[in-house]
Amino acid sequence: MTDLGTEFRLTITPDDPDGSKRAARLVALGALPEAVPEYDDVAKQIIEMTGATWAGVNFVGEEQNQFFPGIAGPGTESVDGADPEIGREMPGNAGYCVHVVAREKAMALNNVMDYSRFATNPVVDALGIRSYIGAPLVDQEGATIGTVWAIDNKTHSWTQEDVDRMKGMAAKVMRRIIERNAERHAQ
Repeated sequence: MTDLGTEFRLTITPDDPDGSKRAARLVALGALPEAVPEYDDVAKQIIEMTGATWAGVNFVGEEQNQFFPGIAGPGTESVDGADPEIGREMPGNAGYCVHVVAREKAMALNNVMDYSRFATNPVVDALGIRSYIGAPLVDQEGATIGTVWAIDNKTHSWTQEDVDRMKGMAAKVMRRIIERNAERHAQ
């Protein structure tokens, strides 16, 4: 499995004053740290939609630890029973989704190397990431619990239309999280 580590980086992880509130909302919504095949399918749809190499749905827990209930792309599936090269967990100092959660709005990075804050992120070295696009998952109480995202090892020229499509996908996923929770409580 690719180690994204926790060693010191120049990347500044955003402050997280809402971490405990977000963690409580994740529990209340039944958004647990478990693989959800339906969200893996969403990740595949995001790859088709964006042309990116990897995509996923993530939940950002307390202390900004990240879990991917949905992920797709090379190295994300188990081969011959072995752990996938790219796992479903990532520390808060790696990746870009924690920044989307902190900002509570979508973010598109055409070339992460253009931003010193993002160019030194551990995923740049581990996966060769050069571009990112993500949109927040915002629940009915206004809590941002995670993101839908796409990353690539080549640069992109993301457009407002791309951002709007990611926002639409985030809204679709959030509706499904709420529906799944209602179904769970109805049983």
